[in-house]
Amino acid sequence: MNTEKMGLFISELRKSQDMTQKDLAAKLNISDKAVSKWERGKSCPDISLLSPLSEILGVSVNELLSSERSDSKNTSVEETIANVTQYADKAVEGKAKAIQNFFAMSFSILILVGIITCAICDLAISGSFTWSLIPICAGVFSWLVLIPSIKYGVKGVIFSLIALSVFIVPFLLVINILIESNNLLLPIGIRMSAVGVLYLWCVFILSIKLKKRKFIASAISVILAIPTTLAVNFLLAELLSEPQFDVWDAMSIEILLAIAVTLLFIDSSARKKSLSNTTK
Repeated sequence: MNTEKMGLFISELRKSQDMTQKDLAAKLNISDKAVSKWERGKSCPDISLLSPLSEILGVSVNELLSSERSDSKNTSVEETIANVTQYADKAVEGKAKAIQNFFAMSFSILILVGIITCAICDLAISGSFTWSLIPICAGVFSWLVLIPSIKYGVKGVIFSLIALSVFIVPFLLVINILIESNNLLLPIGIRMSAVGVLYLWCVFILSIKLKKRKFIASAISVILAIPTTLAVNFLLAELLSEPQFDVWDAMSIEILLAIAVTLLFIDSSARKKSLSNTTK
């Protein structure tokens, strides 16, 4: 669906009937701003307005959707339904993109306001950039990692994971320099982030490979959390000389196993129900 082409088509039909945007809007009980957006290709009519709009403009719904007049007088019901369904899908997709863009813009503004606020407070108090560099770096890092998922939804998750994988070590290096740590932040941070990022990639790949078996993918993801937890404990024990396994770890593993078993049971029940429905 080409919104610009449809907008020009609506504009031409409206002008051919000597109607202003306000006249057309009044007949549809909407604002003239909505009509203006249609004609500029910024949005498209709501699906509920297709029939009355086509009647007012003197064209069929199919002609309105295709944005051109048709010589064929006999359009099948199936073709009309198919075109309207496709239009509805495009309209929903357009609204989803608009919502994603709104949240992406809001998130970007929130991060920017936070950075500016920290910088101004730091300059006002200390006369230079000192502690504010830490939240500024954290804000930039958060924006780089999260904005792809916020703006593009599920399709942007892979870009968020790539950004996380690429920028996590530089971020830790900068934070380590800023806080002048005792050389524990960097080795702990890098090892923990490596384990965490690897786990997130595994979960992402599972969700792609088993997108039709969401409960199975979730169960495997929960099970993978167990070796991930053990790996974290082992790495921390090496650096901090602490016990690798305690009662809390055992409880955590039991809870994870219980969740995984529950998800597997739900998947099995759903599969049996689906098979029984197909055999009826």
